[in-house]
Amino acid sequence: MLCAKCNCDNTADARYCNQCAAPLNRACPECAHPNAPDAKFCSQCAVALDTTGPTRTKAEAADSPTGERRHLTVLFCDLVGSTAIAAQLDPEEWRETVAGYHRVAAEAITGFDGHVAKYLGDGVMAYFGWPAAHDNDAERAARAGLAILDAIGQLNEQPGHAKLSARVGIDSGPVVVGKGAGNETEVFGDAPNIAARVQAAAEPNTVAISDATHRLVSGLFIVEDLGAQVLKGIERPTHLYRVLRPSGARGRFDVATAAGGLTPFVGREDELRSLMNRWERAREGEGQVALIIGEAGIGKSRLVRRFREQIIATPHTWVEAGAGAFFQNTPFYPVTEMLCELVGWRSNQSAEEQLAQLESALEMAELKVAEAIPLIVPLLNLPLPAKYPPSTLSPERQRSQLLATLVEWIVGSARVQPLVIATEDLHWVDPSTLDLIQLLVEQGTAAQLLLLYTARPEFRAQWPPRAHHTQLNLGRLNARDSRTMIAQVADHKALSDETVAAVVERTGGVPLFVEELTRAVLESGDAKLGGREIPATLHDSLMARLDRLGSAKEVAQIGAVIGSDFSYELLHAIHPIAEKDLQRALDSLADAELLYVRGIAPDATYQFKHALIRDAAYEALLKSRRKDLHRLVARTLDAQFLTLKDAHPEVLARHWTEAGEIEPAIATWSRAGSNAQARSAFVEAQESYQQAVALVNSLPESPERNSRELELRQSVVLMLTLSKGWVAPEMIDAIERTAELAEKSGNLAQLGDLIIRRGFAAHFSYDYPLAIALADQALDLAIRDDNPASLAYARLLQMVIRYQLGDLAGVEKHFTAGLKVFDDPGFIQNPAATAVSTFGTASWNAWVLGRAEVARERMTQMLVIANRDNPFHMMLSGHFAAVLLVGLREYERAGTLAAQALEQSEKHQFPQFAAYLRCTLGLVRAQLGRVTEGIGLIRLGLATAGAPSHYQTSYLAAAQGTRRCHCRSDRDRRASTADQSR
Repeated sequence: MLCAKCNCDNTADARYCNQCAAPLNRACPECAHPNAPDAKFCSQCAVALDTTGPTRTKAEAADSPTGERRHLTVLFCDLVGSTAIAAQLDPEEWRETVAGYHRVAAEAITGFDGHVAKYLGDGVMAYFGWPAAHDNDAERAARAGLAILDAIGQLNEQPGHAKLSARVGIDSGPVVVGKGAGNETEVFGDAPNIAARVQAAAEPNTVAISDATHRLVSGLFIVEDLGAQVLKGIERPTHLYRVLRPSGARGRFDVATAAGGLTPFVGREDELRSLMNRWERAREGEGQVALIIGEAGIGKSRLVRRFREQIIATPHTWVEAGAGAFFQNTPFYPVTEMLCELVGWRSNQSAEEQLAQLESALEMAELKVAEAIPLIVPLLNLPLPAKYPPSTLSPERQRSQLLATLVEWIVGSARVQPLVIATEDLHWVDPSTLDLIQLLVEQGTAAQLLLLYTARPEFRAQWPPRAHHTQLNLGRLNARDSRTMIAQVADHKALSDETVAAVVERTGGVPLFVEELTRAVLESGDAKLGGREIPATLHDSLMARLDRLGSAKEVAQIGAVIGSDFSYELLHAIHPIAEKDLQRALDSLADAELLYVRGIAPDATYQFKHALIRDAAYEALLKSRRKDLHRLVARTLDAQFLTLKDAHPEVLARHWTEAGEIEPAIATWSRAGSNAQARSAFVEAQESYQQAVALVNSLPESPERNSRELELRQSVVLMLTLSKGWVAPEMIDAIERTAELAEKSGNLAQLGDLIIRRGFAAHFSYDYPLAIALADQALDLAIRDDNPASLAYARLLQMVIRYQLGDLAGVEKHFTAGLKVFDDPGFIQNPAATAVSTFGTASWNAWVLGRAEVARERMTQMLVIANRDNPFHMMLSGHFAAVLLVGLREYERAGTLAAQALEQSEKHQFPQFAAYLRCTLGLVRAQLGRVTEGIGLIRLGLATAGAPSHYQTSYLAAAQGTRRCHCRSDRDRRASTADQSR
């Protein structure tokens, strides 16, 4: 038994393909009846079958009692004036009339793989995108609407048939599909209602679509703008369009090309070079075949387009055609398109003119025109002229002769001038065209002919590989090329580094995804990217890939709940089906190029290839189902995967959070913050603590809740001190909220701590009157509380403020008074390096007072106090020491310490201090003769410092002064040399 998906031969009793796991019996999407793999229609209910891969039956799609979320296009068709027509007919005649209308409407809908959902009197509602999605469901719906009107027109031509007219309305949007009050599948959402209202607003015998649908089919149809319409029951006016006819564009790539909306070509240099090499051989008379394979949106058409641009200056004939999803059963569909291009027909030519051109083209290719014309004109829908007798061959012999004639014509044309035939989307090609392609592949080896084809991975070439064949498997773009694409689509609009990184991560290097997600970010007006938003233009494509998986889709969804990567062991614990069934499903996901696989089950791990497909799988789950699965994952991790639980508590915390289990989520986020803090991963620690704070805020207010929030917020403030600096807006907000909570608690130590933090924030914001007032208030509280650590912090705050104000004596006074408490263990071990700051500030102060040796002693004490296991301690001590050594003019050692501290700042994300250290290192480089480099570093530091201090600003002047000194020295040396030569 041959597999319809990969053409592999299987045993007669096999239920699944042994190569790709596709079901071998085609289950009907309507009635679930099993059909032969090559069946086009169900033998029980005559519904069209999708033969491109595994499909889900209607029963499978709605089997879950919870249903699923979908992006659906809904078509609603209703007769116009049916009451008046019914009044003129006998009830039995009216029933037959409505039945005939229902039949042709259903045929039109199922002909484009839509699902007839229900008949509402003389109305018909259909879904496109359920039970199985396609990547062009909106287009299918619009074509079905036009086909319904054509079918009704043909009914009206029947003798004695009532003259019917209908309106069709279409809308697209998110819905929930599931069982309603009875056992019937229902759709919940706005799309069905809006589609019905759009239908009511349409003119008789027209198809109207909403703006939501128009965005999905824009450029694929000729439309008439109907403007914004007020629809009954719809809050906002809805922009409507009348669909007139298809535009002739084969897909969105053709639309973008016609509109001049293609982004500049990015990457694919190796593939383009390979095509150019094949082209050179073809020009020399060695016929070549190039097959470009890649998933939807990977850039196959773009590569073909770029290749055409590259050879445009070389004399050749370019002919292109494409198979179509709607024409898989239309014999020679792309061939007809190709031959029209080869002949050079124009749409406004008469049949006689077209025939004359055809005769000329055949003569040029040295064919016997009298024999070829009777075979070819039926293919091109031309009447056979009387001067050519019709063919007397049998149908089988006539078909063989036609194929041979077409091959001879193409090869003959390639003798006149090098010929490129580009045929796209072979995965949709009809069998007759495939037969011609196979003959060309075999017989075009001695012609100036390049056969260029594109196809998706499910296509399997029927011809054996030869030396003149090339298959290019397009992979994903690398991160650099993806960023280049994002910049081109953004077109100078500002996108943050964080947003760009998120687009790169979610799109996984698929060019179409990169473009559409970037445009979605720009159109939203918010140059950020959060959550799991999927552009409407990608919904159908992503869901179609998932629906083709059959039962493996559920495994993909459970994997998506677990995370971007997951182990076989954990997946099986969550979804304990038979191991052979689970392995088969995972193999299907890997074969469909949705997952990376590392290792062999049961020790294997899996990772989604790009986040968008994972998001699509996750978003298809109902929110209630997601919560249940997250709860199951959390409980399983908590009970069975203790190593993962201890090493990555943030993973467990996320699942508790998504499950709505607040208390375990708070506890686990807190533990995740502590773990990250212990590893000096301060940014990750801050994020974990903030997650815990957000959950605590969701609890009812109470003294206990406030106490828990205060404790967590103090941790947040500490992490923000290290990762963002004192003047960051989020730091200011965090301090203010923490101070409010501390005041409510009445705890002097906590209140004093917050006053000190506010004092530091005021100091680094250069609000010195406020800073000194807070410093005095903090010192009074610390003395009253008689807490050594609080007193040490208060003395430090006094020191740094007075140093900036030039009160050098005041600095010495508070340093001397604080020596009794500066050795407090909590003060010394503080992750924010408060003891390092104390002795560092004291060393600077001593140097300014002219006491260089005392400054050195204090610097040595500072370096001893610094915790070598804490990167912030090491960075800050290096910063203080480097600045002091600059003052002492020990530039070599200062440069070494500054460079080491800058490396720590960048590695551990201390952006404020990284800016300061660039200034210090820049001055050192300038003093050591690398003036241009030094000035560049200082400028970069000042640009990124936010609020640089006066001494960092002075570094630029000092470096520029060094340049002038070097220039004068150079002039003096040149002048001296000139004098000596005279």
